[in-house]
Amino acid sequence: MVHTFRAGRFEEAIAQVKRVLGPDALIVSRRDLVPGELRDSKGGGVEITAMSSHDAEVARVPQRTPGPIGLLERRLLRDGVSQNAVKALSSAVRDRQQGPLLGMSALEAVLGEVLAEEVVFGGGIGGRSRVVALVGPTGAGKTTTIAKIAAHEQLVAGRKVGVVSIDNYRIGGIEQLGRYADLIGCPMETASDARSLEVALRKLGDANIVLVDTAGRSTRDTWALTEMAECLRGAQEAVEVHLCLPVAMRDRELALAIENYSALGPARLTCTKIDEALCCGAIIAAHVQSGLPLGYFTNGQRVPEDFSVASPEGLAALLCEGDLN
Repeated sequence: MVHTFRAGRFEEAIAQVKRVLGPDALIVSRRDLVPGELRDSKGGGVEITAMSSHDAEVARVPQRTPGPIGLLERRLLRDGVSQNAVKALSSAVRDRQQGPLLGMSALEAVLGEVLAEEVVFGGGIGGRSRVVALVGPTGAGKTTTIAKIAAHEQLVAGRKVGVVSIDNYRIGGIEQLGRYADLIGCPMETASDARSLEVALRKLGDANIVLVDTAGRSTRDTWALTEMAECLRGAQEAVEVHLCLPVAMRDRELALAIENYSALGPARLTCTKIDEALCCGAIIAAHVQSGLPLGYFTNGQRVPEDFSVASPEGLAALLCEGDLN
């Protein structure tokens, strides 16, 4: 609510504002009064319009959209999705809907159609490069994701898979991947630099797909990321890079990871640890910020069950599940 205050001098009007609305009141406008306009005064004066700090804060909050669309908008905004992206998505949903959305299931169906047009989905591995390296910050779940992809490709799709570990930084990293390789029945090699990686890839020359596990690094460790980029690019065979990011990352950490890992030239974005996130709007935020096609979703520890190729229907289900309030 806007209040109007008049006085003969500006200082007097300000004193009235602070007395009525408090010291943190917001001045909306000021206008000089002509002689005779101020009651009981033959001279001029000043008119100030102001509002309390509480009313000013309420005025800055956009009007809440009712119904399922509004609930989805608020969740996406809380997850760090830009206001422009949220507006574009909700506007597209409204344009496509054929009637009132009577629940989240109805929103999910329409949202899936919209996401198919608004979001780029890259599909799984294969068909672009034989060698795929997964990179990402510490704890992103790269090794487990590689095990899931390897198990699916070899045991379900029937392709011959090989794995390479260049994770000499994390204690037990090579051993963990080795145990998965034994269970899946695929050969494994280790490497530490571009030359040894090239040797490992030649040894796995008969594999249809080679998955490379890399060391998790702090997003602030730009020197280590540069070293990793040199290792992957130094191999004679082209290496396609997939960036793995946990969905529960906070928005500032997410933005920093995307910015610094761009030095490795990622071609796909894999969203991991979905089961640990309270809501999944960060998937949209990461896609918008990075511009990378979505590759895989992972949502648990089971190998190979807890992963899927990213799809519009799958993303719509993630965004609409749970309590959106």
